[in-house]
Amino acid sequence: MNNYRIEAPVRSYSGESAGVQFSKGTAFVDDSTKEGRAAIEYFRRQGYGVVLSDGKTDEERAQEIVTAIVGQRNPGSSAEPFDPAQHGVEDVLAHLDEADLDEATRVLDAEAAAKKPRVGITSKREDLLAAKTPAAPAGDDQKEAGQ
Repeated sequence: MNNYRIEAPVRSYSGESAGVQFSKGTAFVDDSTKEGRAAIEYFRRQGYGVVLSDGKTDEERAQEIVTAIVGQRNPGSSAEPFDPAQHGVEDVLAHLDEADLDEATRVLDAEAAAKKPRVGITSKREDLLAAKTPAAPAGDDQKEAGQ
């Protein structure tokens, strides 16, 4: 059984057509019955938009998109910034591998400011930051003529 989303030619249409109830130009039909299959074929012949659907409304899809965008802005859904003091050396190094330059600098500074900075982290500062620093464009390392 497949579920189809039907888009009416008039997006504001709400009512019944071919035995299918539309709301704001959208309806859902499954092909498990003879009537459903007939309605799907009718809509195709009449120029309606007919697409395989997961059964979600436009509002549900919009909510999923908003939730995904907010999740990307706040990875981990954590209001607290990463605190290296609360994690082991391996966890801190794993976080630093994934972090951008600003976050890596912040975490390394926090580790260096700790009462007992861990050498396993602080000794790798230069290498970690160098790997995250964008390379200079070619030619910037040459001296200007006349110097």
